Amino acid sequence: MSYKITENRGRPSEKPAVIIKKFTREYDDSIWYYDLDKFPNGPYLVEIIDPKFDKIEKLYNKLERLQTPKFHENGRKKRTTKVDKIKMEATERAYWKEHYRLFPEDKPKKRGRRKKNTNV
Repeated sequence: MSYKITENRGRPSEKPAVIIKKFTREYDDSIWYYDLDKFPNGPYLVEIIDPKFDKIEKLYNKLERLQTPKFHENGRKKRTTKVDKIKMEATERAYWKEHYRLFPEDKPKKRGRRKKNTNV
């Protein structure tokens, strides 16, 4: 008498295995974004979280938000007022001040003649 030995023992699984294609992994200083359909070999985006750049990033986002046009309910573009322009200028000045604090090598060189010292 010969018995047929089968490899599958026990009850077969009813549900097929679910493969997760999109996921993120969060570490202390970075967030790694994976999409196996877009890039199967590793993460397609690594977002580095550094508190040193939080302020400049917030200022950049605020400036972008202020520069985007606003619209009425009927679809017409709203007018940019003087108050909006003042807010944009102040935010841009604050952004560049923070940028030059973080990256002093980007600061433009001063051109022109030197001012005379009158305290002699």
